[in-house]
Amino acid sequence: MTHTDRSLYPPILLILLTVLSACGGKKTESERLAELRDGIVYTRYRQASEATLPGAVVAYQKGAEWSGRTSPRDITQADLCSMRVLLAYGALISDKNTLAIAETDIVDAGLCSEFDRTAATSLRAVAFQRLEWPGLAKQESARIRAAPQQPKDDLAPVERLIVLHMALGYAAVRDGNWNRAQLHFDALGALLQHPWLGDLPRAGFAFHEGRTQDGLITLKRMSRDPNVPEPVREVLSTRIARIEAKVGDVDSAAFMPRLIAAATWEVVKSEGPAALAIAARLVEDQAWQPLGQSLRNGSDQARTFAGRWWAKARNAISRSEAPEAPEASEASEASEE
Repeated sequence: MTHTDRSLYPPILLILLTVLSACGGKKTESERLAELRDGIVYTRYRQASEATLPGAVVAYQKGAEWSGRTSPRDITQADLCSMRVLLAYGALISDKNTLAIAETDIVDAGLCSEFDRTAATSLRAVAFQRLEWPGLAKQESARIRAAPQQPKDDLAPVERLIVLHMALGYAAVRDGNWNRAQLHFDALGALLQHPWLGDLPRAGFAFHEGRTQDGLITLKRMSRDPNVPEPVREVLSTRIARIEAKVGDVDSAAFMPRLIAAATWEVVKSEGPAALAIAARLVEDQAWQPLGQSLRNGSDQARTFAGRWWAKARNAISRSEAPEAPEASEASEASEE
C-alpha cells in the first residue's frame, strides 16, 4: 500500500463516523423500551420469575402448612397474578423499574383478570414516568382508560384504580411512609394525566426531613403551574403563606395529609372519570352517605386496605366498602387552617 493510500484513512474514518452519528441520532422512547426488554437484567429476571414463582409459592405454602401456620389451600392463577402485581409494586418502591416492568409484562401476557392487568398497567406507567418516557406513560394511561367495565363491577377499572391509589396513598401519607406515598401519587398522576400530583409527596418528604425551603419551592412551583386546577392552587397558596409565617421546623404530619388529600380530591372531582366526578359531587351534597361516612372516618379504612395489599384489592372496592379521601368539609379545613 502506498503512502497516498494511507493518507486517505483519516478522511474516510471521519466520513464513517459522521454517517454513523447521523444514523444513530436520539433513540425514541419505544426504542429505549425495546432495548430494556432485550437487556440482560430484564430477560434474566423475567425468565427466573416465570420459572420459579409458582414453585416457590407452593413450597412456601407447604412449609407453612407443615408448621401449622396455615390451612391447606391450592394456589390459583388469580393468586399468582395478584402476587406478580405485588412484586411489581415492591420493585417500584425499591426504585427497580426494570424488574417492575418485567412483572407487569408477565401479568399482561398471562391469564389474569381485567383488574390485575389494569393494575399492572398503572404500575408500568409509573415506571415509564420514572424512566422519563412521558409518551409511553401516556399510552399506558390511555390503555387503562379504555379498559371496559365488567358486568359484576360497580366501577370501570380506571375508576377502581383511582379509588385504590387514593386510599393507599392517603394511608401512606398519614403513616409517614413517603416512599410508598410517592408510588401511589405517581400512579394517580399517570391515571388522571396530571403528573404534578407526584410533587405533593416530594414536598411532604422535604418538610419531613427538615428541608423547609425545598418543600416550599416545590409547593410554590405547583401554585403557579397553570396545569394545576385553580382550587388546588388556592389551597397551596394559603398553606405556603402559613408555612412562611412560621419560625423553625415545619411539622409536615400536621398538615400534609389534608393538603395532599384535598388536592387529590379536587382533581378527581373536576377532571377525573365521569363516575368518580359525579360521586365526589354527590358526597359534597351528602347524597351518598356510605361513601361520605367513610371519607369522614379518615385513614382507618385506608390503612386496612394497605394491609391487605393488592391480593385482596379486587374485592375491597365497592359501594359498601368505600375508599378513603377527605370530603369537602375536610378539604375546606385544609384551606382555612
